[in-house]
This record gives sequence, structure tokens and C-alpha cells, in this order.
Amino acid sequence: MRGIARTVMLVLLIVIIVVAGAASYMLLTPKQTPRVAEVKVGIVQPLSGSLSTIGKYNLWGAQFAAEEINSRGGIKSLGGANITLVVGDSAGDPSTAARETERLISVENVVAVIGAYASSNTKTVSEVCERLQTPCLNGDSTSPLLTRRGLQWFFRTTGDDDLFSKQHAEFLKYLNTVKPGSISTVAILYEDTEFGTATAEAWRKYMAETGFRVVESISFRTGTPTLDTEITRLKAANPDVLLVAGYLSDAILIQRTLKRLDFNPKVVLAQDAGYINPAYIKEVGPLGYYVLSREVFNWDLFEKVPALKDVNERFKAKYGIDMDGSIVRNYVAVWVLYYALEEAGKKASPSDLGAFRSALRDALRGLDIGKGVLPVPWDGVKFDSTGQNIKAGGIIVQMFPDGKYYTVWPREYATRDPIFPMPKWSERS
Repeated sequence: MRGIARTVMLVLLIVIIVVAGAASYMLLTPKQTPRVAEVKVGIVQPLSGSLSTIGKYNLWGAQFAAEEINSRGGIKSLGGANITLVVGDSAGDPSTAARETERLISVENVVAVIGAYASSNTKTVSEVCERLQTPCLNGDSTSPLLTRRGLQWFFRTTGDDDLFSKQHAEFLKYLNTVKPGSISTVAILYEDTEFGTATAEAWRKYMAETGFRVVESISFRTGTPTLDTEITRLKAANPDVLLVAGYLSDAILIQRTLKRLDFNPKVVLAQDAGYINPAYIKEVGPLGYYVLSREVFNWDLFEKVPALKDVNERFKAKYGIDMDGSIVRNYVAVWVLYYALEEAGKKASPSDLGAFRSALRDALRGLDIGKGVLPVPWDGVKFDSTGQNIKAGGIIVQMFPDGKYYTVWPREYATRDPIFPMPKWSERS
């Protein structure tokens, strides 16, 4: 009996040792994330309607980034999974943007949504993402209000119009050091959606703080066929500076109307959007000379930001156009998402969609990308508690008589001195 008891005890001891060893191995061995072939990411852009040209360009920027990432081995923490962009067309309409986002998340099962250019569209896109607990990464909408809503799933890589408007005021102060006393009054012309309204509010704030007097502030409906009444009022106010916020068709119309009505402010300074679109540059030609605009990218930064030249050359070889600020920001947004996907892939698998989306949100919250990693003149990417990238920045460019934009501010990035004041229409050949 004693021999049998000893044998039983020995067997039990061996079983206990084996079970304990197996349990220790399972606990201590890193969890292997299942290999997946692709990770689907939604992108919402205005691919039809009045904003379709820039929507197409923005999509190209995002697709180009995804192609580069995939060609370099994909998401390595997920076994080399490719990023597949699933496209939604907002048609430039906030309600359509929301429906497309719902489809991408609930039907296409994307892990995140990028978009959606117009701030009014991004507002509804991000609200759907918040409700469905899916990360929303925005690279190209600049209304300051977007990050003031207490959302937990929204992240923005670009700077906002509050930052850019403050930079505009600083730039005008700089111009007054170049030619003291030249600027004292400004007027504001802005489209009346989320983008333009928030921009105008920020301009009024920072112009007042800097000592410039706002003599007129006029809104208009984007895509309007005429701005004669609005620009006649602006001309009567006789400001030193005209601040403009409008989309592509607006920018073209504004420049044509300024010339036809012979309105000659010393400075026309735009809030990006339509004024940097390649289609605008082609359409307005000499009418766009000497206009200034804020930007996040410009071709002449190649020597200042070395990675830009290489990226732009590859992009132009494929699509036949140079990158602009909106294209670059969508390109950068996909790369930022990629870095977060790599981190999320260490914690969860897209096969468990809810867990992976949560891991991706946490990864975005923890990102800290340094200066020089991305091809933009920023200090990098790091999101604050509101989802705003606190390392973003901007530049100011001016179109010279060769039809190209050159960087004129900040001075550390400037390749030309600004032409100030602008020549009057009657003085141009």
C-alpha cells in the first residue's frame, strides 16, 4: 500500500509541476497577435460636388502614404498586414459625411476613420466615430471648435485656425517693422460654415490683441456666384489688410472680383483652403500674384525640411502634380495612423474589432513623434487631452510673379522676403 501511495504521490507531484510550468509559460510568454492580411481604414473626403477637386487630391495623398507603408513591409506588429483604405464620399455635405462614416464603421468594419477636409463635415464624422467608439484622425480641418467638444476618440494632426490666426497677427506685426506704421486696419471676408466662422472669430480676437482695428467683417455662402456687394463694402471700408477664408471656387471668384472692382489693399492674406489648391493656381494665373496664404508645406522648403523633396518627387512622378498643403497633411495623417497601428498591434488584433479600436485610441494618445520624422515643418506629433497635436506649426507663403508660392514666414523657414505692399492693379503689367 505504501508503495502505491508513494507512486500516486509522485504522479500527482509530476502533474502539478507540469501544470505549473505550462501556466508560467502561458503567463510569461508574450501574446502573439494573429496574423492578418489587411487592416481596413476609412477615409471620408468630398469626391463629388464643389469641393471634389481638392477631395481627389487629398485622397491621392492618403493613398500614396498607404502604398508606401505597404511597400515597406506593412504593419509589422500584425505580421506585415497591409493598410487598405476604404473610401467614403461626403459630397461636401455634413449629413452625407455622417452617413458615409456610419457605413464605413458598421458595414465595412474599419478600425479608424480619416477625414473629412471641410470642418463642418469633420464635425459630423467625428460625432459618429465618438458614438461608435472608433478613432477619428483628422489631418486637414482647422476649426478650433473641433477639439473643444470633449471628445475621447478624435485626434487632429494639423494646427488649427486659432494657431494660424495668431501667426497671421504676428506676421502683420513683422511687416510693420519692415515698413513702420504701414498697417493699422484689417477687414475680414469669410465663408459661413464651421471653417470660415471659426477663422473669423480667431482673427478678430488676435487682431484686437495685436492692436489692429477690424473695420469690416463680412460672411458669404461658399460657392456663391457673385461677391460684388461684399467686396464693394470692403473697398469702402478701405482696410490696409484683407483677411480671407474661402474654398476653391470662392478663392477664384474673390481674386477676379478684386481686380474687376479695383480693390487694392496693401495685403491680401488667406487662410489656406482654396488659395493653395493647384487648380486655383492654374485658374487665376497673374490675378493671384502677391497674395499671401498660410500653409503647412511648400516646395521651397526642400532644403529646410530635406524629406519633403524626396516625397514630392515620388508623388509627382505618380500623379503628375506637386504636393500642396492639403495633400501633404493627408499623407502625414496616414503615416501618423501607421505608427499608432504598430503600437496597437502589440496589444490587440483587428479580429477583435472593439478591443483593437480601443488599443488604437490608446496608442494615438501615447504617440510622441519627434521633429524630422514626418515631411512637414513641425516639431512632430503629440496629442494633448483634447486630441490636438501640440507640435504642429504653419508657414506663410506668397505667390511671386513667376506663378510660384515662396515661403516668407517664419524667418527660419523663409526663402524670400515678402513683397509688401502689394502693387495696385493699375501698376501691374
